[in-house]
Order: sequence, then C-alpha cells, then structure tokens
Amino acid sequence: MHSEGSRIVALLSGNADLDRGTREALVRVDPEFRAESEVAATLQAIGPRTRLVVVDLARADLDVGDLVSRLEASADFTPPAVLLVLPAGADVPAESVAHDHYIGRPLRPETFTVLCHALVQQQEAETGPVESPAPVVRARRPARFSARPLHGEAVRFVSESFEKARDGVAPDPDAARLLAEKFHTSLRQGNPLLLRALEPYPAFELPVHCVNVAIIAGKIALGLDLPLEEALRVIQAGLLHDVGMAYLPVELLEKAGPLSDDERVEVRRHPLYGAEILAGLGESFEWLRRAVRQEHERWNGEGYPEGLSGDDIDSIAHILGLADVFEALSHMRHYRTPFSTYEALERVLTLREEQFAPHIVEALADEISVFPLDSYVQLSDGNIGRVASTNPENLLRPLVEILWNERWEPLEESREVSLADSPDLSIARPLHESEVPIT
Repeated sequence: MHSEGSRIVALLSGNADLDRGTREALVRVDPEFRAESEVAATLQAIGPRTRLVVVDLARADLDVGDLVSRLEASADFTPPAVLLVLPAGADVPAESVAHDHYIGRPLRPETFTVLCHALVQQQEAETGPVESPAPVVRARRPARFSARPLHGEAVRFVSESFEKARDGVAPDPDAARLLAEKFHTSLRQGNPLLLRALEPYPAFELPVHCVNVAIIAGKIALGLDLPLEEALRVIQAGLLHDVGMAYLPVELLEKAGPLSDDERVEVRRHPLYGAEILAGLGESFEWLRRAVRQEHERWNGEGYPEGLSGDDIDSIAHILGLADVFEALSHMRHYRTPFSTYEALERVLTLREEQFAPHIVEALADEISVFPLDSYVQLSDGNIGRVASTNPENLLRPLVEILWNERWEPLEESREVSLADSPDLSIARPLHESEVPIT
C-alpha cells in the first residue's frame, strides 16, 4: 500500500557536497520534492503522484539492476520516469538503457534542472497532471539560498518608507507587494529567511523589527493555511505595521529608560498615526489601514487604541500583533536582554485565550518551533546536525539530520535521528551558522 507520494522522489548519494547540488537543482523543479538516503525509504516514498525518481549512483552499496527492477515493480500504477546520476567517468549502466534517462558528473545545475523539468512534463503528458500537494511540507530540507540580501532589501524599503512618511508621503504599495511575494516564495520553500529574522541584533532598530515581524507573520499565515492573497496581505502589513512611529520623536524611540505616562500615551498613538499616513493610498488599501490601526488590539479587549476584543479585531491585525510580541521577546530591547526562542514561545503560549486567539498562537508554535527547520544544533552526544522536521507534539525533540560527528568532522553519509524516539539524546544547544564547521 503506497502513500500518495511526492511529484519527485530522489535517492541521494549520502555525500553532503554532491547532495547539496542535487537538492538545489530539484527544488527549482518542485520545491516539495522528497529526498531519501535509503533504498527502502525511497521505494516507500513513491506513490501515485510521483512522476520522476532521481537515483544518485555515487554510492558503493547500490545494485543498479536490482533497484531499477524494484522501482518498476514497486507500484500498481504507471511507473515514473527514472533519472540516473552517474559518477564522474562512469559508463552508462546497461540497466538504464530501457529508461534512457541519465546524466553524468560533473554536471551543471542548470542542465540538471532543465532535464528534470522535461522528464516531469513528459510524464504528466502521458499520465496526466497530479493534484497540488498540501501547502506546507514540513519534513524536507529546502533550497539553501542566502536570505541576507532579501532581508537587507526589505530593511532598506522600510527605512525609505519611514523617511517618506516623515515628509507626509505614503509608502509605495507596489514595492511592498513585490517584497511580500518574495517573502512568501522563500517561506514556502524553507526557513533561511526565518532564521535570519531570529538572529540577534545589538540594539533596537525599527526597520529590522518591521521586517522580522513580516517574516514571522508570514510563517503564521502559512500555518493557518491562508489563501495566497490573504497571506501576501499579512506580509505587506507586517512590513508597514509600525509606519506611524515615523511621527514620533527619535529621542523617544531610542530612550533607554522607562517611559513617563505622557510618553507612553504618545507612543500608543502610533497606530492612529500609521492609519493616517496610509490614508493617502486610497480606499483600495483600507484593509491595510485597518490592520495597522488595530495591530495592538487584544483578544480580551485590553489592547489599544480602541479596546476592541475577539472577532471584532481584524484578522490580519491579530496575526501581526502576535508576530510583533514574539519578535520583541526574541530580541534585545533597551530595558532587557532577549529571551531564547524556547522562552519566547513559552511566554507567548501563556497569552493564548487571553491576548490572542488560540488557533493563531498554535499556528505560531507549530511553524516557528523551538528549533526551526534548517537550524543547526549540537546534541548531547556531541554530534552536530540540522533540524530536518519539527515535532508538534514535543517542540524540544525534532528530527535531526546528523552531518558532523562529535569531533566536528563531516560524516561520509548523513543519518537522521528522531529525538522523540531517542530518550537518551537531547539538544545540548542551538548553533549559529557561523559556528558550523562547513568546509
């Protein structure tokens, strides 16, 4: 009995450097492809949706003829195309002739991508297209791209928007929309952008805070399975949610000590200032004005500026409010040190049913997790790996792909450890990417 399967299933070599290129090429074809390191798991992953099986032959323990035979006999539906990736200098195996799909190393990712695209399209022309998969696939290592340039681009946009607002000019909604689309694509494919948003920054910087809120709010939107347009609006509003701060004196925003009563009243007017600034965008952006105005309203009616409660609060504003609180807890402020992700999540969970609707809090906890997808961790036995899948039932015990041993040496073949099934192991500490022994 087969599962529904993935559109593309790949049996990887176990060599981290070779597999990185394979993953990066495949994710361009289908961001939700399935990658396995064992033959049995590969066969189990193939289902009615599968259109292409990619087999990396750079492994000594692989009997190609046996594998191809098992692939052909593994299902009661039309077998998918099989693409064999050959080691450098290897001859084409006789077993591949029937399929006639192979590519040798060294290979260019662009060539690999085009070939995979063609094979998938050929299969779909013969067997029909597959239904779209679920919008969030959790147990997959996504494309590894640098999130820093995109984050920096967004910070520049928010900074420029604040400068315009001080001159009485509304922000550019088209630029915000384009950034929202880029964020959404990135967040759908993986968590590099989220990890960038969770990185510490030495002092409070309002544009950085706004960008981070947009990213976290985007993850909540994915967890809630919002329609595309609604999710893009959440991210757009996140980028501009504090634009009203442009009307406040800089010395008030940068004040290190506690605010006076009068100063607190003035700061609490920033949602009204933000709505005023955005009024220049016209009626078509009334949704944005409403979200910015209501972002500090709370489920129990104890927010501001109007004291709205429950379902009277705009849904986008409610998501932004939670993302804002979580971002603030996770980063340093003038008056305190930052909480760890675990501590921040614990505090947010206590606000469920009080300040925020339970389903929104649960979406945050499910999407962010204590150790997000793709983050690096060191286990209690010294081994180092990357979080491959979160565990909603126990945020402290995800599935970890071990990449380096306790001596910080790369493994010839990575392996997965389910901490939920390994009571003798735990995560000793999260690692920043700069600590990881990448060679």
